[in-house]
Amino acid sequence: MPSDLRRRTAALVVTPDFAKFWLGQALANLAGKSITLLIPLVAVVALNAGPTEVGLINSAQFLPLLIFTLFAGAWLSGRAHRPTMIAANAVNAVLLALVPLAMAFHWLDIHLLYVVVFSIGAITCFADVCALAYAPVLVVGDRLVTANSRLETTYALATVAAPGLGGILLGTLGGSTSLALGVAAYLLAVGAFLTIRHREVPAVPAAPAAGTSQGPGIFQLIGQGLKFSWRVPLLRRLTLQAAWFNLFEQAVLTLYLVYAVRDLDFSPGLLGLTMTIGGAGSVLGSLFATRLGTSFGAARTLIIGMGLASVAPLVIPLVSGPKPLTATVCTAAFVLYGLGLTVFNIFSLTARQRTTPDDLLAPASATNRFVAFGTIGIGAALGGWAGTWLGLRTALVLATVGLVAGWLVFAVSLVRSGSDGEGGRHEDPAAVPDEPRPVAVAAVAAADGA
Repeated sequence: MPSDLRRRTAALVVTPDFAKFWLGQALANLAGKSITLLIPLVAVVALNAGPTEVGLINSAQFLPLLIFTLFAGAWLSGRAHRPTMIAANAVNAVLLALVPLAMAFHWLDIHLLYVVVFSIGAITCFADVCALAYAPVLVVGDRLVTANSRLETTYALATVAAPGLGGILLGTLGGSTSLALGVAAYLLAVGAFLTIRHREVPAVPAAPAAGTSQGPGIFQLIGQGLKFSWRVPLLRRLTLQAAWFNLFEQAVLTLYLVYAVRDLDFSPGLLGLTMTIGGAGSVLGSLFATRLGTSFGAARTLIIGMGLASVAPLVIPLVSGPKPLTATVCTAAFVLYGLGLTVFNIFSLTARQRTTPDDLLAPASATNRFVAFGTIGIGAALGGWAGTWLGLRTALVLATVGLVAGWLVFAVSLVRSGSDGEGGRHEDPAAVPDEPRPVAVAAVAAADGA
């Protein structure tokens, strides 16, 4: 292989073991995100499910985030991540296989779908926390930003494109075959994880307190993750901003689905196209993230990324005119939104990984997911309620203004903190108590009670 091609290949995969992990995650995300639409469609087509049943299926997919995420982070502390990811994807494959099997024997029932999606959601909580904590094990140093950009790109693409792909597969191949492909994707992910040669040495949890013979229990570890995430100003700001953004983002997305069809007269295909093309923004974000960080620094890049993701949707309820114009503007808004959000997520994830000690990485990652993702279901419900009582356009304007307001507060707070945004042990006030900190940092820490 020519040396130039070898260098480009190495830059793409970062390390061979990371490439296998990246492939496994891409396959698992593809399977998991596709069934978020595929299983509700199966319920509608095969069981003639109504809005209430479909709503319960969607709720069952998000509910495990609130129930199991913190427990998953605590349970995984001090345990190897690779075996858990292998087991989680294998179990998900078995759970998903129950649906086409039930269809083949004509005993498919709506209650089975509730159990399957809830169980897959619960197992995925453990797998996702593992993935967040495993990347720093395989990749260290400056290459961690590059590695995270690869992971975030595939995750964003799966989030945007996989649900639509599930619908396309259902229409062309049928429910059973489409679900079987999801099972195959989970099993291929297991195979990719099995080929990883690196064997991690799990971080040892904190030593038992004096006079005791046992280490910290589950609830103590949960408390440690919560306390650490709140104690460090940078992590607290990133987590709260993610929670605020997800709250209003889900309101925007929920409202857009109805607003685009009723007010903008988009067909379902055109609506899906505007959002699917927006996935290109995620690719652009991964390509430009490192350059933006080099040019502006991590803190400013976090602000720029979140600014694009928050401001871009504002044009959707403001645009009017011919359908080609409105479709183009909405598509551009989703491209900029995807670009900005991917950039922000890459640097936010890297900062959290660099700042958090190894023995707290799983509980702290779980805390971030619990707080940040816990607002998703609330935002979707609030968006639907606001659209009903205030009107679609008014509710959409308010939701997008909420995104912009949260970004402005985050930007001012991060600038005033004096943080470089890169993350590291220096961000934790308790880790460097004897080292002088910049006046701006000390002032904000005191104000925040850090």
